Amino acid sequence: MAETTTSPLGKCLVAVALLRRPETSRARGARAFAGLASVVAVALGGAAAHAQEPGRDPVAAEALFKAARALVDKGDDAAGCPKFEASLALNPSASTQINIARCREREGKLATAWHDYHRALVLNRETAGEQRRRSLEEVANQGIAALEPRVPKLVIMVKGAPAGMEVLRDGTALPAAALGEPLPVDPGPHEIRASAPGHQAETRSITLAEGETTTVELTLRPAAAASAATPPTKANEARGGTPAWAWISGAAGIALAGASVGFLIDDLSAISALRENCREVPGGTYCAPGYDFAADNARKNRDFGLFVGLGAAGLVAMGVAVHGIVRSGDEAAPAPAAVAVPWIAPSGAGASISGSF
Repeated sequence: MAETTTSPLGKCLVAVALLRRPETSRARGARAFAGLASVVAVALGGAAAHAQEPGRDPVAAEALFKAARALVDKGDDAAGCPKFEASLALNPSASTQINIARCREREGKLATAWHDYHRALVLNRETAGEQRRRSLEEVANQGIAALEPRVPKLVIMVKGAPAGMEVLRDGTALPAAALGEPLPVDPGPHEIRASAPGHQAETRSITLAEGETTTVELTLRPAAAASAATPPTKANEARGGTPAWAWISGAAGIALAGASVGFLIDDLSAISALRENCREVPGGTYCAPGYDFAADNARKNRDFGLFVGLGAAGLVAMGVAVHGIVRSGDEAAPAPAAVAVPWIAPSGAGASISGSF
């Protein structure tokens, strides 16, 4: 007769023989220790097996694979291909990776599909059954061979690569060893950016077609040399042209004038509300019960002050802009320095003009 016990860790069944005849205490201790050692060994083995494959769910992965296959067979890649990816996350397999590679190929992401076929070859090492393994290997190799001549390749070169240089291709950093090598990329637009401390960054955009190999050469110039190549702004103004401050002042004037109109509209609204809810009566003014005449009256007074103040400030700022534009026509005239600073107070608004004209 045997008694069955269950280990809470490994969920394994261990049979322990019941005693048929009296034993010495030493024999009983040895037998108990042996049984305990067996339980612990099996439990730890089961726990280790589970720890080696975290997050795997072959049953759910198989269900997702079948659902994806049905959708893709109907031509619905948009719904089917993400299910292949979910299946791969739950249980990586060569067949699922091959289906993902075909999805990428139909999307036109040829380099990505080429990479997925290569990854399928790696996963195929774990495929059970020699015949099945050879069949999947042949499918993956055929996909790689078909894509090889179609995959574009991009060669990135940087002249005089300075210390601390970083090269990004579509936002991903490339190691120095990758520079000068023809790297597979998907057809379509790509952005390459090179930068280094003390140097002016350079960015280049390029579009590659199927089967095309293109070289992009970047040059990182010292920041001091780059700034010396650009004439100072004041020198440009001395040679003629409307100074920037004139345009800024004009834009500020237009904004202030627009704001003043807004306050005027709100002021008229407050006046209209007062007229609708209040009327003059002998001995004073009567307002409808529940109407807060004080709030609208304060709004009316505040809005009128802001309308006048902002309107005046806008006119002044636009006048300064016109003055600057007119004077800029004379190349010999020095560019005036003027600043229009608007201000707003609870009872009004305006602008302060400072500078020389």
